[in-house]
Amino acid sequence: MNSKRVFILAYTRQNLGDDLFICMLLTRYPNIHFFINIEKQEHSKAFQNFHNLTIYQKEARTLNKENAADYDAYVYIGGSIFMEGIGKKYILNDAFLEFMQECKKKQIPFFYISSNFGPYKTNEYLELAKKVYQNCTNICFRDTYSASLFSEVSTVGYAPDLAFLYMPKIVEKYKNSIGITIIDLSIRKTLRQYSDTYYTMLEKNIKEYIRQGKIVILFSFCKYEGDEKAIEELVSRLPQDIRQKIKVIIYDGNIEYFLQEYSKMEYAICSRFHAMVLSVVMEQKCEIISYSSKILNVIEDLKLFKNNILQFENLTQDTKIPIENFEKVEKEKIQSIAKQAKTQFKELDKMY
Repeated sequence: MNSKRVFILAYTRQNLGDDLFICMLLTRYPNIHFFINIEKQEHSKAFQNFHNLTIYQKEARTLNKENAADYDAYVYIGGSIFMEGIGKKYILNDAFLEFMQECKKKQIPFFYISSNFGPYKTNEYLELAKKVYQNCTNICFRDTYSASLFSEVSTVGYAPDLAFLYMPKIVEKYKNSIGITIIDLSIRKTLRQYSDTYYTMLEKNIKEYIRQGKIVILFSFCKYEGDEKAIEELVSRLPQDIRQKIKVIIYDGNIEYFLQEYSKMEYAICSRFHAMVLSVVMEQKCEIISYSSKILNVIEDLKLFKNNILQFENLTQDTKIPIENFEKVEKEKIQSIAKQAKTQFKELDKMY
């Protein structure tokens, strides 16, 4: 194994998208010795077979300018990691800026991979972000909007989301199957008012799919963020005869099994960012329900779909999602996007 010691910063709450990012990083650089903080042991299941990763749990490492030189490099890999006022660790603040400045001073590389910026409320936050990015080695955003906010910063770049690089195994699709990813709106302040409408709308559409003889499977991408709770709420609203015909698949860290089952879907209703990306990569016919501008920005950047995208604020209890409206992205376009997405690793590749 390479003597290089690289510390990973990431969202480690057993979220499918973030776990996939970390697995892709560990797989791409098998000779680097990586380190990461994962507070709960059960959240580390996806990485148990990687021999190039050391996990800190009870002895979690806190990063500051005094211990910056403990590692040869840092990689912050994750999507929505720059939301103003959200989160407690590794957010943008003056202490973290000092840490970054120390890394630059000691020529310790720091890379941000596959993130987006915002939402943000104040110009002070935007200016602090600029200072942080000026001190990192490279930051590769996954949408052009985020990159455009920092166009004058030389370390800033753009490439499509890292998950577009995922290469699914060839599996036979379940004929007439519809996979539905569910999110918990109650934890999202700007969306919780639409919860009842969301559940009722899905309930009515599921009843119709079952009537048409479709196979319906509900997918939870992240228990910590309430996906399982939302599925329980939705299922509780369905009649007993409908419940018995529905399957639920929970992501519990068994990433290979979950991705294989998800890839078997012929159709997909995607309420999660990485559900959308994976459905595109897996050549599924999709319908997107967008909860965030980060989804709309990526759709616009890559011109993924021709039809209008559903948004929570425009849903009604009677909104129909007919099979005829689902869209599949052409294989040639998927391959082109994947080629672009490789540049998320471009600067890191130069060094390792």
